[in-house]
Order: sequence, then structure tokens, then C-alpha cells
Amino acid sequence: MKVQQLTEPRFSDPSGAFAAPSEAEDKAVNIADAVWRYRWAVAIPVVVGAVCGLLIYLQLPETYRSTTRLMIESDNQAVLESKSGDVVGGVPGLDIVESQLFSDRVMATAFGNERMRPFQVEFESNLREFNEVAIKSLELEPEVDDLRTAQSVVALLHFESDVEELCQPVVQSFSESLQAYYNENYKSNRGDLINLIAKGMEQLHPKMLDLEARYREFRRDAPLAWDSEGIAINPHRERQLFLVGRRSEVVEKLREKAVEVAALESIIRESKSDPLLALNIIGELLGKSFSMPSTQGRLEDLQQGDAELAKNNLAQELVPLMIERNKFEAEYGPSHPSVKVLDSQLETMRSELKKLVEAKTSRVMELMSETLADPRERAVEAVSAVVLASKAQVELLNSQVRELDEQIAVERQSAAKLAQFEQENHAQLREIERTRELLDQLEEQMARVNLVEDERGTRVIELTAPSLAYKVGPSLIKTVGAGSILGILLGCGLAILLEKNANTFRDPDEIADILGVPVLTHIPFFKGKVKKSIKGDMNPYEKFDGSLAVVHMPASIPAEAIRSCRTSVFFELAGSGGKVIQVTSPLPGDGKSTIAGNLACSIAQSGKRTLVIDCDLRRPQLTDNFDMADQRGLTHVLNCECEPLDACHATPLRNLFVMPSGAIPANPAEALTLPEMGNMMEMLREKFDYILLDTPPLLVVTDPSITASLVDGVVVALRIRRKSRHNAKESLSILRSVHARILGIVINNSDEAGSSDGYRGYGYYRYGRHTSRYYRSGKAGKSQKQSQPLIISGRGSRTAPAAAQATQTAMGYEGHDDHLDS
Repeated sequence: MKVQQLTEPRFSDPSGAFAAPSEAEDKAVNIADAVWRYRWAVAIPVVVGAVCGLLIYLQLPETYRSTTRLMIESDNQAVLESKSGDVVGGVPGLDIVESQLFSDRVMATAFGNERMRPFQVEFESNLREFNEVAIKSLELEPEVDDLRTAQSVVALLHFESDVEELCQPVVQSFSESLQAYYNENYKSNRGDLINLIAKGMEQLHPKMLDLEARYREFRRDAPLAWDSEGIAINPHRERQLFLVGRRSEVVEKLREKAVEVAALESIIRESKSDPLLALNIIGELLGKSFSMPSTQGRLEDLQQGDAELAKNNLAQELVPLMIERNKFEAEYGPSHPSVKVLDSQLETMRSELKKLVEAKTSRVMELMSETLADPRERAVEAVSAVVLASKAQVELLNSQVRELDEQIAVERQSAAKLAQFEQENHAQLREIERTRELLDQLEEQMARVNLVEDERGTRVIELTAPSLAYKVGPSLIKTVGAGSILGILLGCGLAILLEKNANTFRDPDEIADILGVPVLTHIPFFKGKVKKSIKGDMNPYEKFDGSLAVVHMPASIPAEAIRSCRTSVFFELAGSGGKVIQVTSPLPGDGKSTIAGNLACSIAQSGKRTLVIDCDLRRPQLTDNFDMADQRGLTHVLNCECEPLDACHATPLRNLFVMPSGAIPANPAEALTLPEMGNMMEMLREKFDYILLDTPPLLVVTDPSITASLVDGVVVALRIRRKSRHNAKESLSILRSVHARILGIVINNSDEAGSSDGYRGYGYYRYGRHTSRYYRSGKAGKSQKQSQPLIISGRGSRTAPAAAQATQTAMGYEGHDDHLDS
């Protein structure tokens, strides 16, 4: 049989959908929930603080106050502040008034007031002691917030003391002293101001006259020009600016003409074969019309004119013959031979003369055609003339630009020579303007002084007489309220501290978030009891422990919770095909054996062939729950005393088989690491649909981490108690370290009444490390009683030779390796 490797799990899910949370998430505290959960811790400091506030109130002396209303007004005009742009009133700030109020002069005047004489004995005529009391107890409070733009301010003058008779006299004496201070300090400076203004004007007038005289001499001698408004003009700079403008115009014309020449040359190159076409294009470009008469038409007209003229000459030469012929015809008739001879002569002469005329005309026209020019040549000449004229204009404009540049350079040099005169002109004008402004200001100030003759500056007026002393302290509301607030703060801090130190769970979401695994179900607290059989009927589950609610109370809430857990386990293992499930817990008392037994019964009820193995070889509670303490079990299989199937015992519940723990060995951890354990699990996988292993607590012994590598999934039973968060995290860390697949958490006893700071009312549970105490109690069967501890070696049982060695082996210190097979 093949031995399974114990170091590699069959399935692992180190992260999955539920990853292990970070430390920051684990340490987060919901303040509101913590305060409500530990409201008793908040209420106690609040009550204590309120009581302390009440005691302080009873111990504090009574305080009295007297108040008067003063108005501080000023005749000074509001001014515009240059930096902020705000309008600032003429009233001095209250900090200035307060400084004047606490000045030695006002203090001495107030202390010497006749109203203070009865109290001078109390201060032993010590002004310094009186000043200390006044500075500490006297307060000047404005009635409005915005004091910057006000022309008058109303302020309240308070004095507080535990002596009721002292309050009103002190306020009255200080009010009178402050009024006297402002009245005595007020002196009319109108005459001094007029003298100062007049003196300034006397000094500025001669200076103004001297400046104007100097400026007139400067204008007379300076080579500058002045316009109608008296503004100085540099004539050379003006001429320079004019020439610069003229040059810009010429340069613009030059640019246009250069473009025109370039265009003409381009047209000539493109129309070299047809000068007439080029001439027409140039005419369109320049906006001009060029006409060239046709030579052939003119020659034809000349030829036609010469022919007509020749005919007229011919007719003129034939006139005498025609006259003679007409004469003979008139005398002899048309048939007369003389007439016929004349007709023949006329016809012959006409014919010959016509030939001569035509020949002459042709020759004349030939000569004339030789003298007339060709139109194409004339067009070429016209185009050349236009281009030549344009280039001449370009050259002319270039010469104008050069001439203007020379003139501009000359004017610039001349203008630079006059620049110092311009600067001198501006300097004298600025000096004259500044002097004139000073004179205007002095004249305006003089006019204002003359208009406002009764200006009195700043003064203080008492609006209301000092009030009688009235009680202002101590305040019960303030002292008790302050104590209560301090108590609330202290209580909230205490609640947060308790919340951080509780290390327990508050709700299912918190469990899933902190542990990184899902919560499979919540099993409520129930008292296990065996259902009584009706008289005459036999209960087949009579020997099952009452904690197996699925069997004894199938319709109960705990049974339904177990079925919910079964569904979750089926769903988690459906995809991977796993069938071996380990049930463990962080600590004893978490209910792992009860959950393992109920889950096995529930899976068997679903029709699955199910085996539950009690792997808790120290405290086999599952074996006791099924009353199989006397049966062969796991230790017998590991010692090769029987076959695995012989140790699988059928139960009255169909499809459910139980393999008890067998005899309790002295080396339980070493027994689970034997190759026989892996071989047995491989064989049982083929015989059963589901196998459940009930293992010891994770934080007590190392057995669960050994068997975790043999299973397909681990279900962790958890009972919420103090430190349960830390214990659960440590347990899951152990499982993750061996790469075990954690299916989820089963919350046990979820409705148990207890302290209010646990999840769903879980109470705190006092526990310790059970490493040295986690062994079976005296309830074991008779067959389990042995004189010497049983040693599991995989080759049959044997006892230790000495009790001391057996004790050391049972405590897990040494001696185990001698009994293990390789």
C-alpha cells in the first residue's frame, strides 16, 4: 500500500477569496460601537466628572461684576489704507485704548479718586498692588466686531471681584480717569498747524518762482521747439520720424515694383514664342491696353486704293478718245467704221493700260511692304520697353531708399545731441509739478483748518452709569458641564482602550474580515438530552450522547445549523472532489467533537457513506459520544493489530461508521506521523464517500497540524470568548503554515448569555494553556485502564520498561524516535 507524504497537503487554499487581513485592518476600531458597547465605562467617568464639577462649584468663591458703557468717538476723518484698500476710521483701536486705560497715569488717577478712599486701606495705599488687581480683573469689551471703519465705538468696561462693594467704585473711578485722560490730553493745535502750513507755503513760493524763471531761460536757450500746448519737441527727431515714415512708403513701392518686374520677366520667359500674347498679358497685369495694327490689311487697303487711283487715271487718259468716238457715233452712227475702229482702240488701250496699272501697283505694294515693320517684332520691342521702364523705376526707388537712409542717419545723430536738453526739460517740469502739488496740498489743508475750527479729536463719553455689582460666578452649569465633558472624554478613551484589549469578535463580518475565511454556520447553545422512548418502543440511538442534536432533535435549530454547515462543506468540496474533512478548534471547550459528530450524522442522513475517526488520542470525546470506548480503534490500526475496516464500527444510524480512538497511547503525536496513518487514509478513501477526523485543539498540541496534510479541508470550531480573536488568528496561521485548505469557521454556542462585550452575547472564558492537562478523564472504559502507558510503533503494542520513561514520553519531551518506523 502506498504511503502518503505527510508534508504536502492534498488541497491548499492559502489565500482564496478570503485572504488573511493586514495588521492595519485588524487594529481598526469603530469608536461609536466601542462607546456603545462599553457605555458603562463612559457613564461612570461622566458621573464622577459631574460630581467633581459640583464639588468644585461649592468650593469656588462668589464673583461679582459691575459694568458701564463708554462711547469712544473721533472727529478725525476716515482714511483709505493703501496696502489693503480698506477705509480706516478715525477711532483708535481698543488695544490702544486698553493700553491707555492701564497706563500709570490713569491707574494713579483712578486709585486717587475719592470713591476709592474707603478701599485704599485694603490695599494699604499700595498702588502697585492695586494695579495688579485692576489689570487682572478689569476688561474692556467692544459691542461691535468691525472697528476699523467706525467713527465711534461703544465698549463695555467690566470689573470682577469677590468683594461686592469694590466693583462699582472701581468701574466709576476708571471711567472718570479715562475721560479725564482724553480731555487733558486734548489741546487745539490749530494755530500751530496754521503756522506750519504758512511757513511751508512761504518756503515753497520763492522756490516755485525760481523754478519757473529757470525754465523760461532754458526754453529760450535750448535748441528745442515747443508746440501750442507747451510740450518740448526735438525737431531732428520729428524729421527723423518723418523720414522713417517716408522710407517705409518708398520701400513698400519698391517691393511692389520688384514684384512687378519679376512677374514681367516670368511672362516673357513663358511667352517667348508669342510676343503678342505676352504683350496682352502684360497689359492685363498693368491695367493698360496695347493695340498693334495689322500690316496685311493695310497693304491690301493701299493696294486697293492704288488700283482705284490707277483706274481713274486710265479713265482720264481715255477721255479724248471717248469724246472723239462719241462724236463720230453722233455723226455717223454706231455702225460706222470709224466708230468701230475707235471702239477697238479704246478696248485695246483699256486692256493694256489695265495691265500696266496692275503691274505698277504690284511693284509699288512690294516696295511698301518692304518698308513696313513686322507686328511680332513691334510687340517684342513694346514688351522690352515696358520691362526696361519697370526696372528703371526699381532703380530709382532704390536710390531714393539709399538717400533716405543717409538723411535718417544724419537726423538721428542730430537728435541724439539734443537728448540732454529733452531730459533737462523733463526734470525741470517734474520739479515744478512736485512743488506745485505741495503748494496745492498746503492750500487745501489751510482751507480745511479754516473750515473746521471746532475739531476736538478723540474723546470718551460715559453712556450709562456703572451698574450695581451683580453675581456672575461661579456657574453651576459651566463647572458641572466641564466635569461631565471631561468625564465623557475620559470614558470614550477608556472604552476604546477596552475595545483594543478585548481581542474578541463582534459580528460575523468581522470574523470573516479578520480571519480571512468564511463563516459556515452559527450553532446556538443547546442542552443535549436523549429523547425518551415511548413505552413499548425502543430508541435505536439510546447510546448516542445527547449532544448529537441531529439524531435526538432533528427539527431543532442546532440540527438545522448543522445541516447548513453540511451544505456549505458540500459546496466547498464539490469542485475539487475532496472527501476527507478535519474538524479542529483553537482551544478545548470550543465544541469540535460535538460539531464533528453532528456533521458526520448529518452527512450520513443525506445518503452518503460516512466515516468519522476520533484522532484525538489524548481526550477522545467523540469516542465517548458514540459509546465506543471498549471497541477497537485508531491506535489498534496504527499498531497493526487489526485491519482498518475492522476498526470501522457501524452505528444504528444508516451510512454512519465510527472509528474510535482506541487505547490512549503515550506518544499520540508520533503515532499520527506513522506511515500506517497515510496508508489507512488512502484505503479508506476508496471505501467511504466522506471521512471526518476529530483532532485535538490547535493551540494545545501539534496533532492537528500533522493530520492537516492528510485531509482535503479543515473546519475550525470556534467559541467566542476573551482573546478569541488572537487565538483564532494563531490557529489559522498554524494551518496556513502547513498549507491546509481551510473550509471555514463554525461558531459554536452563538446565543449563550454572557457579558455584553462578546459577539452575540458570548461570555468570557477563563482558560490557560492545556498542554500538560489535555488528557482523558477517569471516565474511560475498563479496558482502557493500563498499568503502563501504551507505545504506538506500528509493529504491535509494547509498554515502556520504566514508569519514568513512560512519563517523559507522555509529556512529549524525549524518547519518541526510538519507537517510530522509518
